[in-house]
Amino acid sequence: MKNKQLVFGVIFCFFIAMLFLLVIVWEIKKSIDFDERMRSIQEDTKQITIDDNRDFSIYETFTGDDAREMILVPEGVFTRGSSSGGFDEKPQQEIYLDAFYVDKYEVSVEDYNQFRRAANYIEPSVPFFQGDHNILKTPNFPVVGVSWYDAVNYCTWAGKRLLTEAEWEKAARGTHGLTYPWGNSFLPKRANIAGTADEYKYMSPVGSFPMGRSVYGVYDMAGNASEWVEDWYDQFSYKNSAMINPIGVETSKNHVFRGGSWDARKVDARTAKRFAASPGRKDSIVGFRCGLSAKPTSG
Repeated sequence: MKNKQLVFGVIFCFFIAMLFLLVIVWEIKKSIDFDERMRSIQEDTKQITIDDNRDFSIYETFTGDDAREMILVPEGVFTRGSSSGGFDEKPQQEIYLDAFYVDKYEVSVEDYNQFRRAANYIEPSVPFFQGDHNILKTPNFPVVGVSWYDAVNYCTWAGKRLLTEAEWEKAARGTHGLTYPWGNSFLPKRANIAGTADEYKYMSPVGSFPMGRSVYGVYDMAGNASEWVEDWYDQFSYKNSAMINPIGVETSKNHVFRGGSWDARKVDARTAKRFAASPGRKDSIVGFRCGLSAKPTSG
């Protein structure tokens, strides 16, 4: 009797062990199948990202007095700010803006030199730059080493103005509050930021990253050069500003500049990120682009 019970116990334990083994094998197979599906999805997603078929021709364009192309950003509501960003990016909320034009590209060294020759204006200057200063004079690079006053003077000469901070943000992220101009995840070859993974140690020629364009087709709003905007900086301005065509506080010590630069980290290349500096500051990371109010259509 005892021998039968022992045999039965051994068989039972063997059966349980085999059952556990089958369960483990089944779980491993499911895991492998899941990993293969995820790789397939990622490859499909990667291919979709590479084959970017966004149609930018739907947005009207305009040539400014400086012969540079501008893009019309339609009137309407967009999501400004970030609930997960810095204190000065909050609250995230919907803001209404009238239609406006934005330069398709950052103002380049060549563009700025045309202004300098026409207006007998001073050269850009950078107090400190870790590379060869001749790099800063490359014609198709974004102009840097310009103060807020310099940017205002160029835009005025061109028959334009600096963008407001809200206009800049809408042009960069569209109506749905994208984290980056192209989407909500940072992707390679979309922007010139810190490091050489993007193939550039410092600046790059303007418009070098077509896959990084915003939804309106505007280039280099996440990297290359940060950009001066019109508004004075205030950390509480999002709490207190108007919900329609906000323009920020009347005066402050610093002006806002927006967008990541060739020296920025991914977190600083976000479309909601805000920076500030004294209007006289000249730096190797800060340039600008211009804007223009759209004329209302006659009814």
